[in-house]
Amino acid sequence: MKIIAVLESPITSGGAFNQGLNAIMQMNRICKGRFEFEVFAAHAESIEFLEKLGIGCVVFGNSEPSLLDKIFHRAKLLSWWQARQKPKSIFASLELKLIEHGADLVYFLTHSEGPESLQQLNYITTAFDLCHRDTPEFPEVRNFGQFQNREHYFNNSLTPALLVITESEHLSDLLQQRYGVDHERCLAIPTAPAHFLQDEFVVNTSLVLNEYDLQEGYFFYPAQFWSHKNHVRILEALLLLREAGVNLRVVFVGADKGNRSYIEDLVVSHSLIEHVKILGFVPAEHMRALYEGCTAVVMPTYFGPTNLPPLEAWMIGKPLIYSAHLKEHAGEAAIYANPDSATELAEAMKACTDPEISSSLVKLGTLRLNQIDQLRERSETELINRLLQFSARRRCWA
Repeated sequence: MKIIAVLESPITSGGAFNQGLNAIMQMNRICKGRFEFEVFAAHAESIEFLEKLGIGCVVFGNSEPSLLDKIFHRAKLLSWWQARQKPKSIFASLELKLIEHGADLVYFLTHSEGPESLQQLNYITTAFDLCHRDTPEFPEVRNFGQFQNREHYFNNSLTPALLVITESEHLSDLLQQRYGVDHERCLAIPTAPAHFLQDEFVVNTSLVLNEYDLQEGYFFYPAQFWSHKNHVRILEALLLLREAGVNLRVVFVGADKGNRSYIEDLVVSHSLIEHVKILGFVPAEHMRALYEGCTAVVMPTYFGPTNLPPLEAWMIGKPLIYSAHLKEHAGEAAIYANPDSATELAEAMKACTDPEISSSLVKLGTLRLNQIDQLRERSETELINRLLQFSARRRCWA
């Protein structure tokens, strides 16, 4: 049996790209000695990252479906089209390439229009969150039809899937409640810290900090500039701390998704230039050094139920400040703040400057990361069993 993973997220998508790489590494490890495995990438720059991980890939071009493919998606639901195309074996362009490469099972690593185009191939798909339902007021899940696009994906791509991969049991439960996905079709597999934070990719911390003109002791927020990432609340917390005579520094890294200029304007208008450093998108090999240079990781995001930076903070041994409504993810290994409250966030940041509190959080983070690792190992065993079951059934047809 051959499994092909489809990596559609660009490098600049940050967490989505790293989660995709993690899933590829996981599936590659699972397939060794059992199944063939290959990767299709939508972006040519992904090749370099996969080669560093020892995994080859095929670039299949633009991840967006062509106009012909979109027409195909709609037409395949019509009975007259089904009657005419079945004997002629008409396939959309993506499925045709997958068939040419011998795919038996396709693994979509993110929310994708790809599953809708499949006429013949079985697939596994991925669900990261349902934040368009939890917090529909944010522009990235509301404006210009984004809410409807997400609803279309969840309503049309999940129930036909062989398996829906989530990162938590909570999200699996929500998929069952809101979209009727059968419980046995969901599999919660906790993600891992980004692979490029491992020791073999380490760059000297001092050199990286010098490159960005940074000194150790800042608070670190690795997050793209979406409104839901809540950079604003951190700025408000800095203002409150400054009024109280506490001067802290924050470093933001991440690609601009439309909100960066707004944050930059606030930094200038509130005279926070000495307190805030915005680096934008940085190379993956610099991320570990930026983590190592910080006092704590601060993440007042509205979206969940899981995120990558908490895992990475725990792995590198840094305290974590996290959104209170995401406590199920981090357990006791964080100081929590209501993402609507600058006061709570300021108090949490000040607390992390206490060495005793910081040391305690680091120890709890190590324990929490070990718990998540154990959950992932059990889930991977279940994934292997599901794949072996499909392999047995796949041998029933040509």
